[in-house]
Amino acid sequence: MQDKVSIIVPVYKVERELDRCVQSLIKQTYKNLEIILVDDGSPDQCPELCENYAEIDKRVKVIHKENGGLSDARNAGLKQATGKYILYVDSDDYIDLDACERFIKAAGNQKIDIVVGNAIMEKPDGKEMMIHSATPSGITYTAKQFIMSAVKAYQWYAPAWLNMYRRDFLLDNQLYFKKGIYFEDVQMLPRVFLAAKKITCIYGTFYHYIIRENSIMTSQKDEKKKNDSIQNMKEWKEQFDLVDDVALKKCLYGMLVKMYIHECRQYGITTKAIEGMDDRFILGNCLNYKERLKATMWLCFPRLLIKQ
Repeated sequence: MQDKVSIIVPVYKVERELDRCVQSLIKQTYKNLEIILVDDGSPDQCPELCENYAEIDKRVKVIHKENGGLSDARNAGLKQATGKYILYVDSDDYIDLDACERFIKAAGNQKIDIVVGNAIMEKPDGKEMMIHSATPSGITYTAKQFIMSAVKAYQWYAPAWLNMYRRDFLLDNQLYFKKGIYFEDVQMLPRVFLAAKKITCIYGTFYHYIIRENSIMTSQKDEKKKNDSIQNMKEWKEQFDLVDDVALKKCLYGMLVKMYIHECRQYGITTKAIEGMDDRFILGNCLNYKERLKATMWLCFPRLLIKQ
């Protein structure tokens, strides 16, 4: 019996994009699927569209709930999922038709916690790849091996939809998304990977990430986004402080410093906002010379590096 894959799709105000997404799921070459459409209180025709898909394909399950945001919708889907594996797909994106087949093949007969994929970011001005070249397919990695290789190559990507997860691994470790925040995938990233025992990767891209003009990535900055971003970094540090492995902790601190400087520049933060991250910590944990140079510039001349 083939292992079932549960694909969780939060749905909210995506009338125009939903069919492209769902068609890429129901037409998968791998057939043992459970497609969970989570209607997050969408005010348009999405609830009816979801029910129509369920009538057409018995593998489609629909959850209707009050609006609670992306995290809440994903969590609701996970609680209802019955498959051995979980795949998150955003409703305005789509995946290649052989994606699930490739994920299952990569997982093989091992007890893999995370199967990591690659994506194409389709922006209004062109395309960009999200590739894990530093962690080739066909190898089983420990959390330390994967994280250190990915971080050093700038390839530890946050999106939850980039990976397939073993459902019991998520449930046993209470790996639900934090509700009511922006950048929930960033908050989740270290929690998921530090809990994993076995990680592997697929070859090639499978996910098409469509960045719309009005998406979170392209929308204006606001105070909540800034506060949520810094809070994520605070939680990262709290987690990394508890890591016993010296080499892994050093690498994680390096990723934290890189992200922290980036967010400070992004949101115009010119003073240190995280307890314990003083000049010595920041300069002593940079990943490389390039990151140390950026950190030094921010520490000495923060206003010159603020992104307009």
